[in-house]
Amino acid sequence: MIKFRAIVCLALSLLLTLSVMAQKKTDVESHPAVDAGNGCLLGGVVRGKWMEDTAIAPMLKGGERYRLYTLKGPVGEVTGTKPQEGEEPCNGAQEIKLSPDASEGFAVRGEWNAMPRIPQMLSVNEPVYRQVIDGILRRHGFARPKVNLTQVLKVDLDGDGVDEVLISASYYAGGLKSPEKGMAFKAQKGDYSFVVLRKVIGGKVRDIELGGEFYPKFKEVTPNQYEVSGVLDLNGDGKMEVILSIDYYEGSSSSVFRINGTRVDNVFGCGCGA
Repeated sequence: MIKFRAIVCLALSLLLTLSVMAQKKTDVESHPAVDAGNGCLLGGVVRGKWMEDTAIAPMLKGGERYRLYTLKGPVGEVTGTKPQEGEEPCNGAQEIKLSPDASEGFAVRGEWNAMPRIPQMLSVNEPVYRQVIDGILRRHGFARPKVNLTQVLKVDLDGDGVDEVLISASYYAGGLKSPEKGMAFKAQKGDYSFVVLRKVIGGKVRDIELGGEFYPKFKEVTPNQYEVSGVLDLNGDGKMEVILSIDYYEGSSSSVFRINGTRVDNVFGCGCGA
């Protein structure tokens, strides 16, 4: 009888040890990212694999520690709750509440520095970048575009010693306001919003469009405004991903782009709005 109890105790002890080891392994290998602005879980990385919010959410039990970053650099640490499915108007989103509360930036769970190189903000009036935007708009069918840069960032995304430049440009004659009652959403002729990456590839400068909307003609549509909201290394490989914010009159979303040469992959994202 004593021998049987000893075997049972040994088995229970072994199961407990394996459970703790499995939990520690999950803790080490699960690296979620959270949009602090609206609390939605962007997605994450597990064992080097990109995973969307619904796939990584069950792995998070609450109490996880995150490092918080804005475009200006790291700004401290926060703790996240267990993900919960969002309610109206955030149906479908996985929400995490951060403590202390954070109104901007992105929370990343990982032991590495997710912002090894901090972007430098340049003048939106620089002629060379205005010419770049003018050329892109003309290729999209704009005869006499109104060039309006909202953001220019210089940063070495790859860590190879060569800087890339991210340019955001937007022009909406009527803004992003809600239409009058009974009227349709609309984009005016000449409206646009987009983000372009200028990158040296094979000794030549390439302009790579990351996302945007172009309206060389009037169109009944809900317009969105695109800007860079984050530049972070989300998987610990030393290369930084680009996060775009996409805003409209009553909501917003964030999309994460992985860049490899001229290839651009939207690995995951989240949003909230009616």
